[in-house]
Formats: sequence, C-alpha cells, structure tokens
Amino acid sequence: MARDGLGALARLRRLEVAEAKRRMALMLAQEAAAAERLAGASAALRAEAAADATDWRLWLPRGLAERDRAALARDQAAARRDQAREALAEARAAERAVELLREQQAAAARRCAARRAQALLDDAAQRRRPGEAPGP
Repeated sequence: MARDGLGALARLRRLEVAEAKRRMALMLAQEAAAAERLAGASAALRAEAAADATDWRLWLPRGLAERDRAALARDQAAARRDQAREALAEARAAERAVELLREQQAAAARRCAARRAQALLDDAAQRRRPGEAPGP
C-alpha cells in the first residue's frame, strides 16, 4: 500500500484546526467571564455610591482596585482571544494549502493518465495495417 504523505498532512492540519477552534472557544469564554466580572465590579461601585457615603468612602479604594483588576483581566483576555484568532487563521491557511496541493497532485495525475490513454490510442492507430478500415 502506497503511503499518502499529503493525506497524512491533511489529517494533521484538520486536527490543528480543530485544536485552534477549541482554543478560540476557550478564549472567548474567558473573555466573556472577564467582561462579566468587570461589569459586576462597576455595578458594585455604583451600588455602594448610592447606599451610604461614609461606608462608600472606606470601601471606594477596594472597589476601584477590583474594577481595575477586572478591566486588566478583560484586556488580557481580549489579547489572548486575538492571538487565538490569529492561530486559527494560520491553521486554516495551512489546511487550505495542503488541500490545494492535493488538488494539484490529483490534477497532475489526471493529466498523466490522459496522456497515457492518448499514447495508447496513437500507438493503436499506428499499428493498424494499411488499407484497413477504421473500427466502429
């Protein structure tokens, strides 16, 4: 059985795309969780401000720090999502390149088979005896 190197490479590329998609989904989920945390911290700041001014002044530095941490986490999650998106695009491009190579290889095989068939027809035509009528 002949080995199909491009077939194996195509399977590998499909696995890489699947892994990149899984990673992208994970990064999207992490970004959504970080955005939710930021929204919660911002809402807590507003709620505490509306409640009691004395307690709010004592709580404010902690609330601001939590909001800032949440904003940083969201920004970092967005950066990781962008990296995952780039990795997915690269994996898809590599997969497509292998598909194109396989298509080119198949087209070359078809051309070669057509040339062989034409050579057989030409050879058969040359072997015909003079004066013999062409076949049906």
